[in-house]
Amino acid sequence: MLLRDILKFSFDALRERKLRAALTILGIAIGPAAIVALIGATEGLSHSVSAQFDKMGVTTIQVMPVGRGFTFTDVEVNTIRNIKGVKEILPYYRVNSILQYGGTNIQAAVVSINLEKLSILFPDITIIEGSMPQSSDMTAALIGYRLAKPPDTETPPISLYQVITASIQSGSTLQGIGGSALQAASLQQQSRTTSRSLLVKGVLSEFGQGLFINPDDTVFVPLESGRLLTGRNQYTGAYVIASSREVVNDVTAAISEIFGNNVRVMTVSSILSTIQNITGTMSTILASIASISVVVAFMGIMTTSFTSVYERTREIGVAKAVGYTNTAILLFFLSEAVLTGFIGGVIGSLSGGIISNFVISLFGGRIGFGAGPIMAGGARAQTQASTLQIVPIITPQLILIAILMATVVGALAGLLPAWRASRLTPVECLRHE
Repeated sequence: MLLRDILKFSFDALRERKLRAALTILGIAIGPAAIVALIGATEGLSHSVSAQFDKMGVTTIQVMPVGRGFTFTDVEVNTIRNIKGVKEILPYYRVNSILQYGGTNIQAAVVSINLEKLSILFPDITIIEGSMPQSSDMTAALIGYRLAKPPDTETPPISLYQVITASIQSGSTLQGIGGSALQAASLQQQSRTTSRSLLVKGVLSEFGQGLFINPDDTVFVPLESGRLLTGRNQYTGAYVIASSREVVNDVTAAISEIFGNNVRVMTVSSILSTIQNITGTMSTILASIASISVVVAFMGIMTTSFTSVYERTREIGVAKAVGYTNTAILLFFLSEAVLTGFIGGVIGSLSGGIISNFVISLFGGRIGFGAGPIMAGGARAQTQASTLQIVPIITPQLILIAILMATVVGALAGLLPAWRASRLTPVECLRHE
């Protein structure tokens, strides 16, 4: 008996019962479609997050003073610089300011840092307009891409060589993610508002959401300028660049050992690892939930196969009477179930790829991170809200696994009905009404 004959028998059987076959295939397709869609979407999310974190530099460590009465000065910077495994350390000032230009007021962060080493903190970032300010130029500034080219047409752009005025509360140095509400209130009481004019010397390329800083929405000034802006020698914090990913944990442990609870240490790699674990667990849970539909498909195929055997009992008797063996009868009905599962798997996996893109498209292909800056008068600009681009990842391996799973389910579900059909005797079959 040729494989061609077996397949022909299976196709003919499905064509004879088109509606039942279509409903069974549809029931099977739901499982692979759900698995491919959910896993593809979660894998896309995980990959997008990982790519964004890699872009920010997995060797970057942020150190912020949080201890009461503890200050972060050049002494602490030099101490960290001497730790084994530290490649570079970039102390910085960060203040909240109101930018005034051309009759427009927006709130934006002003970060004072060594501009010549900005590319270490933000790999691949470049100056697309203008030039790099000199470290001695106290009135020069670099602006982020979205400040120069805001997507919102209602927000006027900041032009190259335009003078902007930064109104800063000298006591309101931002503590990044650290800092208590009590400390903030105390600083607010001690603060006084000062204004400084800055000349835009350069515009940075678009970078995207950063973990510690969003460069697209930030004004960067030389480090020495930060001392004048804040009126203090104590840094807001420092970015420590480890020599490799492998030594990040060692450097982090050394910093924590030296400064104890006086500093808060955050690393890109630890946050990335946590997020990857969460998305991996989420993917497993979603796949497990989707697998319930596979069980339903199993029962559907088995029911359909038993019904097919019952309806074709006389046909089985005739086939056995003319010489077909038990093995041939078993293969006929088993191949029908396998073919049903295979077709359902193909349709389901392809549909899953489409569904995953549709689900992501509901979010516009992105997930938002925070809101835009606050405009004067309390309105919040939507132009500078940070987003994470998400693209579903549908790999050939995922498609093949979904199809194989559906095919195996079809084979297992059809095995018992096929075996029952092969055990029927010709006399019993021919007497069936």
